[in-house]
Amino acid sequence: MSHTRRIVSAVLFSSLFLLGSCGGSKISNDTMVIGLECDYAPFNWTETSSNDNTLPISNATGFADGYDIQIAKRLSTITGKQVKIVKEVWDSLIPDIQNDTINMIIAGMTDTEERRQSIDFTDEYYRSEVVLLSKKAVADEYTGRTLGTSDLSTLLSTKNVVSQADTVEDDIINNFVTSYGCKHAAATETYSLAAVDVQNGSADFLVVEYPVAQSYVASMDGLGIIHLDQAVLGVDLSQLGVSIGIKKGNSELKTALNSALAQITSEERNTLMTAAVERSSNN
Repeated sequence: MSHTRRIVSAVLFSSLFLLGSCGGSKISNDTMVIGLECDYAPFNWTETSSNDNTLPISNATGFADGYDIQIAKRLSTITGKQVKIVKEVWDSLIPDIQNDTINMIIAGMTDTEERRQSIDFTDEYYRSEVVLLSKKAVADEYTGRTLGTSDLSTLLSTKNVVSQADTVEDDIINNFVTSYGCKHAAATETYSLAAVDVQNGSADFLVVEYPVAQSYVASMDGLGIIHLDQAVLGVDLSQLGVSIGIKKGNSELKTALNSALAQITSEERNTLMTAAVERSSNN
């Protein structure tokens, strides 16, 4: 059964990329050209040298590692297609899907209604929770607890809350402003810059995914994690997963990727993420 599914997936990939090449596409029919930031550990980051976990970055110096890279490798194995990693700033990812510079985004991107106006998404390839990153002394007060509405009304009132620009987490802050009276700090270009703001006291809290927060706590001094009841986020729980972005209307690619993703078990995904968190903390 597994072998049959692999053949079907490979055939679909061949068909869709050949179709894409007919109209002057810049992408080879044998290659998955994947855009990502290479700066969003543990989903993706940059290494200076290669190892068994990395792939070379095609348009910059260095090698990409992270959970996204491991998913890309698994997709490559399942489909028999080569992988090309393109390092991009976050805001360029969707436009470059639209203009065929890349053919998929594997970058910890959440499938939202707004983004679906511009691109399509596969099934989720990872699901996590949203947390608050704070100074360790603050987080230690809530060890073992999951905070709900009443807690956040006290914790967040008048506090500066930050996240990366143009992300679901930054949108969540708008809900927190309305519900809990916090201040929406100016969004940063990257999550890592937002984490630095928390570390140096420019912001009190960073809204971020749990694996990313784990990576920052392991690699930066004086930070801690506060867990939240996910019902307080003010968004659909479906928005907490991350999916692969593809060009709008490419149903064949979507089907092929979903078929390939179905062969990666939840246990394997969790194992890959745990290992990525560990590696990123030593980066």
